[in-house]
Amino acid sequence: MTYDNTKIEQLFKRVLNSKETSLSDASDIKAYCEKVFGNGTATPDPSLLHQFNNLVVQEADKISKPEVSKILNLLANFQTRNPGQLVQYKIPTKTKTKVVWAANGTGVDLHRVEGQKTKIAEPKKFQTGFYYEPIDLVNDSVENFRKLVSDIGEAKLRLYMEQVSKLVRSAIASTLIPNANVKTGNALNLTDYNKVASTLGRYGGRPIFVADTLLIDYFAMQQATDPTIKGLLYDDIKKELLTSLNPTTIGRTTAVNLVNPFTDETNSKVQLPVNEGYMFAGDVSQKPFQIVEYGGMRQMTEQDSEDERIKLKITQEAAVELVFGEIIGYVREDSSAVAL
Repeated sequence: MTYDNTKIEQLFKRVLNSKETSLSDASDIKAYCEKVFGNGTATPDPSLLHQFNNLVVQEADKISKPEVSKILNLLANFQTRNPGQLVQYKIPTKTKTKVVWAANGTGVDLHRVEGQKTKIAEPKKFQTGFYYEPIDLVNDSVENFRKLVSDIGEAKLRLYMEQVSKLVRSAIASTLIPNANVKTGNALNLTDYNKVASTLGRYGGRPIFVADTLLIDYFAMQQATDPTIKGLLYDDIKKELLTSLNPTTIGRTTAVNLVNPFTDETNSKVQLPVNEGYMFAGDVSQKPFQIVEYGGMRQMTEQDSEDERIKLKITQEAAVELVFGEIIGYVREDSSAVAL
């Protein structure tokens, strides 16, 4: 037995989108959670649990799309397609055409202007896992329902960023990302940071730095202590450094904060490294990554017979491919100055 999907979806939307949930919706979602997870008097129908988790994952997918798109569009040509609707994209063999100037009356070496290659963005299945306590959904249905949906939605961005991080590390090791684009070490300073920014600035536009807030703060606050730069700061930057939770300006770059919540109850672990950041050329027709999302997130449900926790395995099919290593920068600060 299951309930009408449309009516449950509408209830979920109201609970998620309203700052203050009405008494009717609060009692309705509590009653629904009691049906799904039981109230201690009878064993609930497993089909209700499957329906609940399906709808939770679908809602998480919807609410995550704006944040996922905002971040991924900075670093990738990001698009979504239906499963089986494969995407073919073009790869210019050179980002800049090589030419040779010669004085009048001298010979000229002719260089072939190369054409374009194409590639199919082949999907791979990525997966992550969750568990939650059913009693939490029964006791405080509104708050814990919102948290569950939010956690699953944030997992989607972390999934993509994990794949980006793996590709970047591999590309650095193979020098697909040039050494000039990479700065790692202890006690990096603004000069090191600006060197990477200057390299990427040659491709045009204002470079974009994507990192955890700890690494952004590390470089942003150096603007206030650098003997040269601190004298050049104008009032808006000083106010941002003093009051903003997420500074957006570091020198000649724009900083974008990654969603990177804690993954334990002691606030000592997060999903993504806090000391690694990625810098992208701000004005290029071709982004460094191609990301094609095929379909949405799907889930498989299991309930542990011992502790009765609900376990979800969530999968997403996508192609995540690095196309142009030369227009991506990588910054890693190894000191304890950037650590939880």
